[in-house]
Amino acid sequence: MSLPEDHPRLKKRPFTMGELVADGVVHAVALLVGTIAFSALLYHVMSQSRWAEFAALAVYAAGFFMMFGFSLAYNMTPPSALKWLLRRFDHSAIYVMIAGTYTAILAQFEPSPWLWGLGAVVWAGAVLGVVVKVALPGRYDRLAVLAYVALGWMGILAIGPARASLPSVSLWLIVAGGLIYVAGVGFYKWHGLRFHNAIWHGFVALAAGLHFAAIALSVNA
Repeated sequence: MSLPEDHPRLKKRPFTMGELVADGVVHAVALLVGTIAFSALLYHVMSQSRWAEFAALAVYAAGFFMMFGFSLAYNMTPPSALKWLLRRFDHSAIYVMIAGTYTAILAQFEPSPWLWGLGAVVWAGAVLGVVVKVALPGRYDRLAVLAYVALGWMGILAIGPARASLPSVSLWLIVAGGLIYVAGVGFYKWHGLRFHNAIWHGFVALAAGLHFAAIALSVNA
């Protein structure tokens, strides 16, 4: 099980030990902070018996830990059949994280058929993305980056309900997080830059933190 022989990833320079350590530290900090933050938020909601909201936040938490967990495993594993297997799960988990974040945000809105439809479209897109990543590893990678961004920004269709349902600070935090995700893609693609992978994952962690803050403020509003 490996990437296609002509895949661009095989032509990239190997990361130095310093770059790997920096990347590992970024992941470890994100996972540690996430463990504390999600535990506190889930306990708060559970203590108030808000079970539907708890379920939505649990899905969101699962997406977060899948994304950073598989990313850590993939990026720290030396080139091997296992690494390329982990690559499938790493890239698939991004779709789960995006859909999980939508789930947590939409849970703060007043229920409506339109919002249920938006959630269904996002999850359908995420499932399709996972299927492509698992069944066709190493194929359509450039298209996948565009798919991540497009799926993430589909939420702009819900800007009206968002203004009515979310605190204004939460709304701006969500937008800021989305912009940081997009800005980080530039570093992800800047392969000649030393520590570019750690910088990219730092952008991801910061954006995820802003989205968590937005959701936590909405939960406690």
